[in-house]
Amino acid sequence: MRALTSPHTVYALLSALALAFSAPMLLLAASGPPLRTGLWVTQKVSESAADPSAFEAKIRENPQLSGVCVTAGWNEIEKEAGKLDFSSIDKTVAVLRRIGMKYELGVKPGVDTPAFVYQQGAQSLESHVRNPHRPNFGAAVRIPVPWDPKYQENFSRMIARLGERYSSDPLCVSVVLTCANFMSKEMHLPKTPEDRAKWSATGDYGGKLLGVYKKYTDEWAKAFPKQQVTLHLSQVLDLPLSFFEGVIDYGLSKYPERFTIQNCQLTGRREDTGTLSYDLIQKYQDRAHHGFQSVAGFGHGGERMGSIEMAVLNVVHAQGEYWELWHGDGMNPQTSATIERARLQRVQGKACL
Repeated sequence: MRALTSPHTVYALLSALALAFSAPMLLLAASGPPLRTGLWVTQKVSESAADPSAFEAKIRENPQLSGVCVTAGWNEIEKEAGKLDFSSIDKTVAVLRRIGMKYELGVKPGVDTPAFVYQQGAQSLESHVRNPHRPNFGAAVRIPVPWDPKYQENFSRMIARLGERYSSDPLCVSVVLTCANFMSKEMHLPKTPEDRAKWSATGDYGGKLLGVYKKYTDEWAKAFPKQQVTLHLSQVLDLPLSFFEGVIDYGLSKYPERFTIQNCQLTGRREDTGTLSYDLIQKYQDRAHHGFQSVAGFGHGGERMGSIEMAVLNVVHAQGEYWELWHGDGMNPQTSATIERARLQRVQGKACL
């Protein structure tokens, strides 16, 4: 973090801290009050549905949580075309309804696309897992080409069915704008030199991807007309800043009250200014609802994540409305309480700036 020597700079930061971390943690965007605030925890439905009682106990044990980010792979809920099994999501949502806890729904395509989509003839791109932090590092994987019509036909049907089942639930306040993904809900796509050569062979992939994001911004917004539609920002191949601005500008032009951008690379190792997603958050912070997800867990020694205090300050600088914690941190009352104490210290101006 750069040294803060100007009294005016210190005063401005103190003012921002008091505003951004007043309880609840929010700052009203120009487009209206946010649908999500505070601390949220990420949760795989495969785990919560396997033991709903344990999941419920964990959520109840942590009073710092404002909501749960419920995530499922597309191939978990639709193994045969048109035959969707929502039982795992239902079990998870039933727990949250008993507690009265808000939730976000996220369904991942990418490597979690069902096999039947390819069997129907959808075009795919073959790649490998390059993230050394994943247990299947080095494994061969494939994803659908996002503009393939057969892929879109099936994914669009799933979105519509998901909306029919959950959009009327007042506790469901957000969905993730997935459509062109790799291994997560972020905008990542395979990007090794070999991967980029494959994308280049498809023609104008930047223009095609922009069309995909516009289409699915509309489809998620239509299926969930009262919910936040959240784009998980990340660098896509070698596409320029104008591509991301095109996606964001389209979303804000159509759904200014609900379209939301999220940085999933929040760290506490350094000042995050200078990274694509963080800079986009800062650029649009007065026009778009926005929040953060930690890049890693504090509970793993902090090597990847860094310190809670620095992460808090990065959220404050960008006036984040909410913060998604990794599962281990969000399910740990002590870790969440430590984050809350850091928040209060910033509000009270007691932390060292």
